[in-house]
Amino acid sequence: MNPANKLQHYLATLATDFEASMELLADDILWINMLPQHVPFGGVFNGKQEVLGYFGALAETFVIGEHPWDEFEAIESGNTVVLVGYEKDGKAIPTGKVFDLPFVWVVKFNDDGKISYLREHNDTAAIGDAFNS
Repeated sequence: MNPANKLQHYLATLATDFEASMELLADDILWINMLPQHVPFGGVFNGKQEVLGYFGALAETFVIGEHPWDEFEAIESGNTVVLVGYEKDGKAIPTGKVFDLPFVWVVKFNDDGKISYLREHNDTAAIGDAFNS
């Protein structure tokens, strides 16, 4: 399976079976999502336990929107995929604001086919505004 298909499989699994999705992550995963200070779930997360904490904070404060895969662009090189797309109609729970979130993700897979690195580059102005009261 190529890296773009692996990533799409991971995200589909994440949406339907969270526990199974965690098995698709390497134990030593590095997940980075740098966001404005007032957004409650940004940061650098090392290992599955920290990624679990990230997802917990995300679930408490954000409703994930739609991901229109047919409009995304994936660029692959070896075990790496760069994904360019957007999330439609995400919602910041504390403010109730609904917004679209353009992003670029860099995702690397290890030799076992698990995600070992995921760097989210999100539109920080859009998400920052959504979390402003």
